[in-house]
Amino acid sequence: MIIVYWAFLLAITAFSTSSYAGDTLSRINETQTVRCGYVEYSPALIKDMKTGIWSGFNADIMKEVGQRLDLKVEFSSPTGWATVVADLNTKKFDMLCSGFWVHPNVGKFALFSRPFIFQPVFVVARANDARFDHPLDLNSPDLKMVALEGDNPVNIAKADFPKAKILELPNMTDFSQVLVNVADGRADFTIVDAYTFGAYAKNNPGKLKLINTHHPVRVYPVSFVFNSNDSVFRDAVNAALDEMILDGTMDKIFQKIDIYPHAFYRATIPYKDPSATP
Repeated sequence: MIIVYWAFLLAITAFSTSSYAGDTLSRINETQTVRCGYVEYSPALIKDMKTGIWSGFNADIMKEVGQRLDLKVEFSSPTGWATVVADLNTKKFDMLCSGFWVHPNVGKFALFSRPFIFQPVFVVARANDARFDHPLDLNSPDLKMVALEGDNPVNIAKADFPKAKILELPNMTDFSQVLVNVADGRADFTIVDAYTFGAYAKNNPGKLKLINTHHPVRVYPVSFVFNSNDSVFRDAVNAALDEMILDGTMDKIFQKIDIYPHAFYRATIPYKDPSATP
């Protein structure tokens, strides 16, 4: 904690001499509070409407980050995945405190923290669809994938299997309907993370299956997002995240939600003890 705290003090000092003095980090230093933008979803971030208490892995991580930087953390502003950058630019909040799949395109306009977890996504098909029991070429006009309009699976399909048909549901559709469309036969497959699949399968046993869990279609780094000018503040948060990974805190947080296989891959920080016996 001492190392990270001093890293944060150095960040404040460096930031005060920059052309961005008086911006995010100066305000945080003055108020001792981080204003979090957030997207509420399980198991990452859920608010108890009776008590006002936040739970989920994003809440746990940010509580630890706040403690290690001697700051108060407030989940103050709801946002949407498509409006994160705009909201950061208008100072609606100081950082996005909901885990965000890292996209190179977004990186042109905002900063990402170091990944604190990685999330794989897999092909999901009907449990009784024998075509998927063996390696199957998804780049076929005989197959139809279902996804939300503009969501990542649409981009994956266009890149990896452009000949497959795509059934796009309206963007605001509840994601469970994507899986329902596969289960009911309106589409042959979709692409989804293992936690979302597991939650669906728990309530709908025997309807769907994950395909080829040893080879995910994609693996996404999951990070927090910052305004493009806030590199010093981002690095202070990174110091806290690094410490949490190295001291085992991050692993303890994710052990609490390790209820479905293949849902989250752990982030590591490689190092070597030269005196260790090979």
